[in-house]
Amino acid sequence: MNFALKLYQQDKKVNQTLFLYIIYCLSLLLIRAKITQSVYLFFLIWNLFLAFVPYVMSSYFQSLDAKNNSKLKRYALLIIWLLFIPNSFYIITDLVHLGNSDGIIFWLDLIIISSYALIGFGLGLLSLTHFETTLKTIISKKYASITLFFISFLCGFGIYVGRILRYNTWDIISNPFDLIVDLFTAATSKTSLFFSIQFGIFIYFAFLIKKNITSK
Repeated sequence: MNFALKLYQQDKKVNQTLFLYIIYCLSLLLIRAKITQSVYLFFLIWNLFLAFVPYVMSSYFQSLDAKNNSKLKRYALLIIWLLFIPNSFYIITDLVHLGNSDGIIFWLDLIIISSYALIGFGLGLLSLTHFETTLKTIISKKYASITLFFISFLCGFGIYVGRILRYNTWDIISNPFDLIVDLFTAATSKTSLFFSIQFGIFIYFAFLIKKNITSK
């Protein structure tokens, strides 16, 4: 509990806004369930949870004292963060589920999915900001920018693996062999590379816009 409170206080204003927005998103799903008598789209709650994981990790990573924490611990956290960060941006692809909606519910579903996509994407950008702050203490600003673009590309590739190949982060443990084979195939596919580059550039420019706006 103390750990959660410490991270919450670390950036209280932002976390308060995120908390209120989560309440709004959950309320939308409850309203939809009441209207339709269906829990369809409740999977967005799980996707939102996964989007929060890298944000919490990067917040924690940012609070670490490099002198009092081993390099092994910091590198392990970084690897886990890299595995989870694509989940934040993945939610935007849930817009494909609008194909199952029609009539007045279509517009409600558009608002619901867009709301979850917005907070998920926002968490991803905040997490990238945390990472950049830490990165600049290790390498130059130029190399930090290159690294962030590369990570954005990896996020795009992660979205491809999740949306097109239908793998999730947990398959690294539960289904590693098939995942490795398909990852190798995807890494040599023009289709997957084009998909990854599209989303990677999109994520990187969104990050730059957020960075330039907040720096004023």
